[in-house]
Amino acid sequence: MRNAPLRLQLASRAVCTLVQPPLPLWYNDHYQVSLPSTSSFPMEKYRYIREALQRELEAAGKATFHESPLASVEDLTTVHDGEYVRRYLANELSHKENRRIGFPWSEAGKLRALSSTGGTVAAMHAVCRPGGARFAGHIAGGTHHAFADRGEGYCVFNDIAVAAACALRDYPAIRRVLLVDLDVHQVCSAAADCNGSHRPPLRESSHSGGGTLAQRTEATDLARSE
Repeated sequence: MRNAPLRLQLASRAVCTLVQPPLPLWYNDHYQVSLPSTSSFPMEKYRYIREALQRELEAAGKATFHESPLASVEDLTTVHDGEYVRRYLANELSHKENRRIGFPWSEAGKLRALSSTGGTVAAMHAVCRPGGARFAGHIAGGTHHAFADRGEGYCVFNDIAVAAACALRDYPAIRRVLLVDLDVHQVCSAAADCNGSHRPPLRESSHSGGGTLAQRTEATDLARSE
């Protein structure tokens, strides 16, 4: 992480050369989740990244920052099994299931999981609605390890798959979705989640846990880069 501030500056400048400002960004670090002292998950990174981007972009009028809304059950079940969604929200998962996710269940954690997906869905709507933004981003999200019927790897819901399915559901002009996953360990469950017989078609390139970017492309496509 030694060069993280420099990387953030270079990334923000590169984005600003491509995006007509202001760039709408969503964040959810206002949900404070207390983790055990033994946890290795760097929860504070989301706040640090948001603050660094605000210092670089907001004062210059290059980006606007918005609190991530909570995803609806209707949106979540475009991809996720309804019983899994119900059991998670009601705190009915077993200890083993929560351990597989990586977080102990809490009310704050539930709100964080819902907003991690809701912010990505909001960014998707920002670029897909008529006259919308060229680009939009979610500083949280990128929870690509969650499967349709279970969570894994610090991921409760698969925000990327949910946003893709909602785009196909809500915008008839969008017929295809391309997911570009740049995570270092190259594991993404989005294709498995979305390619079921009752789910919309999805193409995936898997090459997290660190934000999502939505981009408007041609009328029939939504390109998303994580």
